[in-house]
Amino acid sequence: TRQGTMQSVEKFEAIGAFEPREVKRVVALLEAQGIPFDLQADNSALSNPVRAVQLSMGTYPEGSKIVIFVPEADYAAAVEAIKVMFPV
Repeated sequence: TRQGTMQSVEKFEAIGAFEPREVKRVVALLEAQGIPFDLQADNSALSNPVRAVQLSMGTYPEGSKIVIFVPEADYAAAVEAIKVMFPV
């Protein structure tokens, strides 16, 4: 019988969706802590049908966000680090 080698696929968890201007700070923090990450753009807010009206009225509607994912094993450490940067 032939045995295949299976590589375990690491699960990633989203730690949050951030404004593009905030991402540099978050990424620098994760890199400093040695936490690997992945980024994914979320442009869903741009398709809001009333967005053009909100812009014309000067209400500054929600824009694109960047979702940051970290390995499941690093999730707790990443969330704690983010809480320091963005206290609630």
